[in-house]
Amino acid sequence: MVTCNSVRRAVGGKTIKVDLEVTNGVIKNIIISGDFFLFPEDYIHLIESRLRGLKIHEVPNVMLEFKDSVEVVGASIEEFIDVINEAYKSCMGE
Repeated sequence: MVTCNSVRRAVGGKTIKVDLEVTNGVIKNIIISGDFFLFPEDYIHLIESRLRGLKIHEVPNVMLEFKDSVEVVGASIEEFIDVINEAYKSCMGE
């Protein structure tokens, strides 16, 4: 298992941090944190749960499923996707 992370300041001024644990290219654990606001608040845990067990190329489709059901203040779903990809790339040395 490889552990990695990425932090980014979003265009809206908020910070997104992603911590990943990856085994054989599969997300075993993910924690998304930062000073952004996401409503409903408990959806961040639902998003993390949906991403566990996926390969990185599956992340955008799952994240975009939430685009119409959550409101993100200070960041965007697309920026979350970018930070997750950056964290993964840092794990894999890309």
